[in-house]
Amino acid sequence: MKQISIIIPAYKNPKELRLTLSSISSSDFPLKQVEALVCDDGSLPDMGPVAEEFSEALTVRHFWQEDRGFRPGQARNMGIRAAEGELCLFLDSGVVLAPDCLKEHWRVYQEHGERLVTIGYIYGNDLISDLDEMRDIIDANPPGRAMEIMAGRGMLDGRERDYTMCGDKLWLWPAPWIVLWSLHFAVPTRFMRENHIYFDEFFCTWGCEDNDFGIRLHRAGGKFVLARGARAMHYPAKVRSYDRLHNDPDFRAGWLRNKEYLKEKHRDDPLVQLWMNEGGLAVKQLPLLEEG
Repeated sequence: MKQISIIIPAYKNPKELRLTLSSISSSDFPLKQVEALVCDDGSLPDMGPVAEEFSEALTVRHFWQEDRGFRPGQARNMGIRAAEGELCLFLDSGVVLAPDCLKEHWRVYQEHGERLVTIGYIYGNDLISDLDEMRDIIDANPPGRAMEIMAGRGMLDGRERDYTMCGDKLWLWPAPWIVLWSLHFAVPTRFMRENHIYFDEFFCTWGCEDNDFGIRLHRAGGKFVLARGARAMHYPAKVRSYDRLHNDPDFRAGWLRNKEYLKEKHRDDPLVQLWMNEGGLAVKQLPLLEEG
C-alpha cells in the first residue's frame, strides 16, 4: 500500500497535466510512497502518453472514461475506487505543488486521523489577480519561488476573506463545506469508501459537485482542517469560471441546474437551505461551534 494517492482529473490539457505531474515528481516526499492517478474525462487522443512521461520518477496510472460532457466528478470516482494509498489527495490539472506540500498533507493526516478533510492552500485562486501575470510568474520560476512572488503581490487564496471572518479552525464552522473546492483537498481513502462517499454523477456541468461532496463528508463526521502549509498554485485558465457565469448563458444555466439539484437533494438540511436561499454570508455569520 502507498501512503498518498493523488487523483487528477484531466481533459485535453497536456500542458497543465505536465505542470502538475512535474511538481509531484519534484516533491521532497518519498515518491515510492506516492501514486498519481490520471483520471481522463474522455480526451482524444488520451492523456496516457503524458502520464507515461513521468513513470520513471513515480508510479503513474492512467484511467479513461468516454467523453459525455463535463464529468470531472465521475473521473475522480475512478481514482477513489482504484486508489492504493491511505490518503487521497485531489488536485485539478494545472495545480502546482510546493516541494513540501505532500509532506505537510501527510503530517496533518497523522495528526488528525481517519476522519480528516484537509483543505489545501492555493495561491492566486481569487477573482482579482491578473491571469497573464500569474502565468508569467509560474512559467518563469520554480514552484517555491513562484509562490513567494505571488504571496508578495497579494495573489492569495480566494477563501482568505472567509478565513478572516470565521477563523482557521474549520472544524468549528457550522458549514465548512462551503470552502471545499475540488482543486486541492485530501481525504483518507477508507473514510470515503466505508461511508460510500463518491462524487454524485448527476453533475455534468460546472459547479456544486465539490460542495455536495463536502456536505456528505461533514455529515459522516469529517473533521475539516485548513492546512496553510500545504501550499500550491493553479495555472490559470484562459477565462475564470466565475467570469463565465456572467458572460456565458449556457455555462450559467448549467450552474443554476446544479444549484437547484443540490437544494432539492439536501432539502432536509437547514444549513444547505440557508446557503441556497440567503447566500454564503448568512452561513458564515452563524456562531461557531464549541471547542472540544
